[in-house]
Amino acid sequence: MDPHVDNSLRIDPAQNRSGRQAVAFDHVPSDCEAPLRACCERAGCRLFGSADGSAGAFVVLGDPEALAALTELVAPLQGLKGVKRALAEQLGDGVAPVVSPPMDADLYRKREVCEGEAVRPGTTLLVTREFSFDAAHNLPRYEGKCERLHGHSYRLRVTVQAPLDAWSGLCFDFHDIKKMVNERVVKVLDHQYLNEFLPNPSAEHLAVWAWERLEALPLHEIQVWETPTSFVTYHGPPSADG
Repeated sequence: MDPHVDNSLRIDPAQNRSGRQAVAFDHVPSDCEAPLRACCERAGCRLFGSADGSAGAFVVLGDPEALAALTELVAPLQGLKGVKRALAEQLGDGVAPVVSPPMDADLYRKREVCEGEAVRPGTTLLVTREFSFDAAHNLPRYEGKCERLHGHSYRLRVTVQAPLDAWSGLCFDFHDIKKMVNERVVKVLDHQYLNEFLPNPSAEHLAVWAWERLEALPLHEIQVWETPTSFVTYHGPPSADG
């Protein structure tokens, strides 16, 4: 008989009146009893033999916080699946894991900065977001299979160029790119027949069409993929001086 398990008092979960919670489980392998006992001691729980005295069957008694701590301690141990399952069923979502206490909301917001970053005047960066949409088309002036109706899972990459704002640390907000591209391009073309928007909807013409709809952005380049290995890149219309 294990001297560290209180076999003198075999407890039935249904008879617990202490206000603490009792969790029963069985089929604990003999070589896992010592690790289980150690975890119970660390978590502040009491380990009892089961009411019927079956080998490998136990009852753990503890308050919710102690049982949550025990759940964290037994989680990485092998051979204690039944214990983990019983504890999870008992606790449900009522107790947060001991190792992950709820954080004060103010800890998620850090606004003070000791001093600004040193940035050379005129520093600019390229800021890029990728998008995807599915659409069908056919190429009326192409001799080959692509002249027939078919579809693609398109990828669209939009890159803007903007000066770095040293105070905020930003050049151009990713969210602003996403909002405009989704509204003016992706939602317009997704699951559509592209020939209804462009007479000859090649990837090249599609890149030019997207640029024209996104000219409010400080565009640097637009790339359009028809397949994972085939894409075009457009840097905008030629300048007036050639």
